[in-house]
Amino acid sequence: MENCKFGLNDHKPFLNDKNDHHHEHHHHHNESCSHAHDHEHEHGHSHDHRGTDKKVLKWALSITLVTMFLEFFYGFLSNSLALISDAIHMFTHSFALIISLVAIIIASKKAPISKTFGFYRIEVLAAFVNGITIILSIVWIIYEAVLRFFNPQIIDIKTAMIVAFIGLVINIVTGVILMQGDKDNINLKSAFVHMLSDALSSVAIIIGYVVIYFTQWYFVDIILAVIVACVIAKWAMDILKNSVNTLMESSPLDITEVKEFIERHHEVLELHDVHIWEITQDMYNMTAHVKIDKKSLENYEQLLHEINHELKEKYKIVHTTFQFEWE
Repeated sequence: MENCKFGLNDHKPFLNDKNDHHHEHHHHHNESCSHAHDHEHEHGHSHDHRGTDKKVLKWALSITLVTMFLEFFYGFLSNSLALISDAIHMFTHSFALIISLVAIIIASKKAPISKTFGFYRIEVLAAFVNGITIILSIVWIIYEAVLRFFNPQIIDIKTAMIVAFIGLVINIVTGVILMQGDKDNINLKSAFVHMLSDALSSVAIIIGYVVIYFTQWYFVDIILAVIVACVIAKWAMDILKNSVNTLMESSPLDITEVKEFIERHHEVLELHDVHIWEITQDMYNMTAHVKIDKKSLENYEQLLHEINHELKEKYKIVHTTFQFEWE
């Protein structure tokens, strides 16, 4: 069993909870921090919520997928581009729920020795593929909207309105279900926000259908589809940007700010060869060379403990490797 006597060696995302905070204050800097301890601590707090969160996400995902297929089917049947766009919007949120569910499942899986940071990067790869898929869907929506602008088509507005209303009700129900989970879980918070935005999208589409029903202005369907496509595009670009940055090992934090934060310790003379990267959400790693005053050598263990604790609490850096130098 490997021990890290003074370092910070968590192989899981940052957990900002009272148990974790309490533990950090009572974990003296010269105690061992074994992987077995990490496993025990994770199950001390997370196990209580993980089962509930997994159940909540499964219910929300099942309902969302059924609604998505319903909107796709009746979107084509009623010839409503706006309803099809909303189905694609719901697909993006289904994927968000899938990623959240996978994150919980992965957290409980033991990775082989070759996967030194576990399977957490699967989330990032999935998000990247999802972003590409969504962009292609948006291109199709815009293409179809242009065709319909020059060749207006009749819409079965009653069918489309009924399905859109069902979609709104299901979004509200899904949001209520998600609220039953761990309210501190960032994945569940993200999924809830997606559900909320999809509910607002459904409201806009229903209002548009009411306008079409009384005015026969079928071009409103095209406008609604383009608006929804723009909303999805913004979300897709954020996904692609974040996933590409993670895969390119870009620093998720301001390196200059982190350097200055560490160098505020009077024992630290200089910090160089700094690398900060992200494994997955809230799982940041850092390596650096730390130059200290030779007079501070006998206290470097306490200094290392303080730096690690502060980095974890302030920046969610859960894994550090520092090489000390002195003059």
